[in-house]
Amino acid sequence: MQIQSVLSVSPLRISFVGGGTDFESYYSNNGGAIVSAGINKYVYVHVKRHDSLFQEQYRISYSEIEHCDSRQDIKNGVVRGCLELLGIDTPLQISTSADLPANSGLGSSSSFACALLLALHKLNGESVSAAQIAEEACQVEIDILKSPIGKQDQYAAAFGGLNYFNIDKTGKFSIESMYSPNLFARKFFDSLILIWTGRGREANIVLADQEQRHEMNLVNLDQIQLLAHRFREEFLNPNMQLQNLGSIITQGWDLKKNLSPLIQTAEVMEIESVLLSQKTLGFKLLGAGGGGFVLGVMQELGAETRQQFSKWSTFSPELDHLGTRIISIN
Repeated sequence: MQIQSVLSVSPLRISFVGGGTDFESYYSNNGGAIVSAGINKYVYVHVKRHDSLFQEQYRISYSEIEHCDSRQDIKNGVVRGCLELLGIDTPLQISTSADLPANSGLGSSSSFACALLLALHKLNGESVSAAQIAEEACQVEIDILKSPIGKQDQYAAAFGGLNYFNIDKTGKFSIESMYSPNLFARKFFDSLILIWTGRGREANIVLADQEQRHEMNLVNLDQIQLLAHRFREEFLNPNMQLQNLGSIITQGWDLKKNLSPLIQTAEVMEIESVLLSQKTLGFKLLGAGGGGFVLGVMQELGAETRQQFSKWSTFSPELDHLGTRIISIN
């Protein structure tokens, strides 16, 4: 019996350290390393076969609603790119929603791509691995849409969990899970807070500026990659202390700020000043920069500390262990 509709879900992600080393312009010469985690905030995608009674080939629902008769006319780049990559031209309804705003530095575009690709494969009765979904999402965003982005978000969304990603010079990922159900892993995630700057940003603008500065950024990126290795070693150390992880995250943020003048903003600086006044072990702005969420690693995260951030929306993330997956099939 032919599948008529599929609902899929893909986690957003936190990148702790290593961002920037997942760009081909860097890893093709130096390799790369990332530590990131899928979290319990999601992008949802529903794909349904579209009846001919609607007299349109595609209906795409997101912050806009599109009615199109060919995939080339679809304005949403991720939808158009996924359909093009898989060679799909059958009538479809595609709708998406998310737990958090777009352009928030948590990799929502790549999460959307992963969830949509998995749903489309399932609709066609095809089983695919997390690695295939991640690579196909990279093809859509980087090769087809020419977005000036790296490859970490797609893998974080597809696999979920807390992982160390090593990238060789060909762009091949090796994936090491860093999570074990021990007290320290739980303590680390219990120390995290995400603070919304109140401002989204267009990542491609910041990342394009960063890529233009590639040559002058090489020294900083080399140091960022070394920090990713250190983070992995420290996290897996049985005698690990939170302040060591926090220090590495802050060092990575200090280096990242030098990659482009568009990364730092007044809103981020205001949040930083509050973090520095608290028992903060480390912090960084998530994503490309220019807005989004600030991550704090806190010594204490009780009601008194949270009150210091009452001006902003905050939440404490939980780890998603499953990555991109199918929720329901009809």
